[in-house]
Amino acid sequence: NSNYGGSVYQDFAPGAKGNLKAGLKNQNASHRFLSSAPPTGCKTDGTYGKPPTTILVYRRSLNRVDRVEFKTYVKNVLPNEWRSHWPRESLRAGAIAVKQFGWYWALRSASKTPSGQCYDVADDTASQMYKPGSATAATNAAVDATWGIRMTRDGKIFKAQYCSTTTACRHWVTGDWMSQNGSRDKAEAGWSYSRILTYYYKGIVLQS
Repeated sequence: NSNYGGSVYQDFAPGAKGNLKAGLKNQNASHRFLSSAPPTGCKTDGTYGKPPTTILVYRRSLNRVDRVEFKTYVKNVLPNEWRSHWPRESLRAGAIAVKQFGWYWALRSASKTPSGQCYDVADDTASQMYKPGSATAATNAAVDATWGIRMTRDGKIFKAQYCSTTTACRHWVTGDWMSQNGSRDKAEAGWSYSRILTYYYKGIVLQS
């Protein structure tokens, strides 16, 4: 249940000719011109109040940038950052953190590939692990259940970082990072996703 149906777009300028990338053939990719629905260029259509429609993902090993529907992106990151069999509230906390991290970077679109293409996030641990076709029923349910929730600090989307434990990442800052294993343990102890998030991320507001 990958929920990965036709949500990758290969961009061409209006009126231009180009060869479709063969690597997209087996991903049910949609090949569209820039004048169609997805936003174009490097700027996002997301705001602090509305998530982006799509996100630019640097497929590092393939040396290309894919424009991916944002919800599809989140659904194909979560099972690679959280274990699909973990408790529901842990998965929901993870779904919001994954969405938040991608949203934060989509509002910036400042990174460039070696060939000069702009992108929002990479598909590896430099950003978040994105693997097309990896979504599961449990993680999809967590994303769907929390999609209308946004997490802000001082009214803005902030960079919600996370790590397996509080000591595994050298850049850990208490109040800005969430422990993935900790979210599992707290969910097993009966904590809700909102309690988990407000425990790890200080000064935040959860809004629908």
